[in-house]
Amino acid sequence: MNTSLLFPPAIVSRFSIRVAALACALGSTALFAAEPAFQLKDNDVWVMAGDSITAQRLHTNYIEAFYRTKHPQWHLHFRNSGIGGNATGSVLARFDYDVAAWKPTIVSIELGMNDVNGSEENYIKGMKQLIAKIRAIPAQPVLISSSPVDDGSLMNDWKGDRCKKIHPFTEALQKLAAEENIVFVDQYHALIDVWGQNRRKGEEAARKNGTWPPKATPEPAATPAPVVKPGEATPPPAKPKPAPIAPSLIPLTGDAVHPGSVGQYTMAAAILNGLKADGEVSAATIKADGKVVEAKHCKITDVKAEGGKLSFTRLDETGPWPIIPQAKTALQLVPDILKLSQYTLKVQGLADGDYHVKINGKPAGTVSAKDLAAGWNITATFEGAIADRANSIITLLTKLQGPLNTDWRAASKAKDADKLAAAQKAIDDAEAEVQKAIQPAPLQFEIAK
Repeated sequence: MNTSLLFPPAIVSRFSIRVAALACALGSTALFAAEPAFQLKDNDVWVMAGDSITAQRLHTNYIEAFYRTKHPQWHLHFRNSGIGGNATGSVLARFDYDVAAWKPTIVSIELGMNDVNGSEENYIKGMKQLIAKIRAIPAQPVLISSSPVDDGSLMNDWKGDRCKKIHPFTEALQKLAAEENIVFVDQYHALIDVWGQNRRKGEEAARKNGTWPPKATPEPAATPAPVVKPGEATPPPAKPKPAPIAPSLIPLTGDAVHPGSVGQYTMAAAILNGLKADGEVSAATIKADGKVVEAKHCKITDVKAEGGKLSFTRLDETGPWPIIPQAKTALQLVPDILKLSQYTLKVQGLADGDYHVKINGKPAGTVSAKDLAAGWNITATFEGAIADRANSIITLLTKLQGPLNTDWRAASKAKDADKLAAAQKAIDDAEAEVQKAIQPAPLQFEIAK
């Protein structure tokens, strides 16, 4: 509201000064409640509860990989608690053996895709009950909205009813989080236009090259209606096939509700941004003659500049976000993903041209002198040692959150103490492997024109 339309300027000015003075006297929280901050610490146990999108173990594993490599000195524990088709009532029903049993310190709830088949009132009622249960454990609750449906929808221009319904459910969830003063992450509104524009650009390109819309296929010959014997139930009519969706410009892979690795890295980035994750890794600046100008959160040793080559050893305090090569197009879709992993190398004074970079003796890419001078983010290296590291870490997490996680949950549900102990031992062994894989190791760099 423009208060100058109601009060003379002098009164507005005096009122503003008094409000400011009162805020200072009482502390800003008295008038403007501080937004709750996500807190992660050593030895935390984070249970990620959700539906089939969580159960895919993709974006949840990518978030786990981010925090584990960000804090390699910590011992963090992540537990996937996703089941296909789940809504709030489903998670409430299994809460004791599939969430609380892990003894979590953090519980994130990522639901909505199935809840929109019911009422907003029941969704919020269920969320309130989940919040109460999480606090009673006690653990830190985190509410994460559903992701969009990748059907070409944009805000206020939805292509499907399901995607449209998630919008008010997300707003209601945000309101609840504010009332409860807990962390809320809105990935729906962060992604809907990104995914929607990507799909619409793909459709436009497909129309231009003549591959869309798909050619009509002849109608199959009518089949006779099944004969129903007396006393037998009439079979339900066959469901019509859903209309095909136009291709995306950059395929998210997977399907419209369950994106593959490309789409799920954008989901992980949206959630990490919502949690205000720190994207700084390390930075090094070296001159072409071998002089080290800066080494922030890393050590540069064994520098040599001879024979047209610059070589050195780099040991970082933490590691970059492991982004697997098969998902590299996620960076084309959302370039800002790299802000979550600022792992840079600057080389000053190189002659113009392109340079081959090797890491641990393996080709890591070709980078121009201009890009090296500006700062090359090594995270975006999808071959060689960096790619090997990303694949290794994600593979270990897939094993941990896949069969080992499933075995533990089954034993917990069955209340089988022996199987539970065996499953926990397997998880402990797997986490030891992960802990070893995330430790920073010296990297040998070689840069040559």
